[in-house]
Amino acid sequence: MPFNRSLKLLALELEMNRQFSFFRVAATVGLAVLGTSAALAQSDAKAEAGSLAPETSAATTPSKQHCIAELAPLAEGAKASAMGKVSCHASFAAAMAAATDNTVALASDATPETVGESQLAAAATRVIGIDYDSTYYRGASFTWYARNIYGCYGGRSYVANMPGQFNNRLTSTRGFSGCSRNTSYDGYYQTGDWVRCFPNCYYVGGFMTNRASSKRWSW
Repeated sequence: MPFNRSLKLLALELEMNRQFSFFRVAATVGLAVLGTSAALAQSDAKAEAGSLAPETSAATTPSKQHCIAELAPLAEGAKASAMGKVSCHASFAAAMAAATDNTVALASDATPETVGESQLAAAATRVIGIDYDSTYYRGASFTWYARNIYGCYGGRSYVANMPGQFNNRLTSTRGFSGCSRNTSYDGYYQTGDWVRCFPNCYYVGGFMTNRASSKRWSW
């Protein structure tokens, strides 16, 4: 083979090898980029599916089940009773202890349907009503109490709008301490549809279940 032709073939082979190496490097980089993109996409998919550990905050902590609030007798001309701060507790026994200044001590595993007038008679306060989010006085509860010795006796009455913790949740209800008329309304300030219990309703009926937004207790 002539020497000049051999040089030309050698130059052509080197050029082809250089171009092939370039494409091989480019392909390798491209595969790496695709692999990274696929990994990111897989990570996003896992996050959407909940596979990754979720972020947590105090705002997402489930609320406690048994809440209480103090009410004052309804003042003349007022639309609602003066109401104390709502506090919530992990157990019904703890809620009842807080509502009665620790003068009613229930078993630690006591459930809301177990308490009766006889247990509340010696309390330092007067429980006027307990609302429940399940039938037959079960489930989460909201206990209302007055810091006096009368309850509803002597013609006293109490009116309250449901706090957010228990708004539109009432399914059964009980009245205590002379509150023989226990009325639940679907609107605030005793408005809208209502159901009256004398004083207890193990079920307020389908038309009022999970609708109560205000309450009235009276003699």
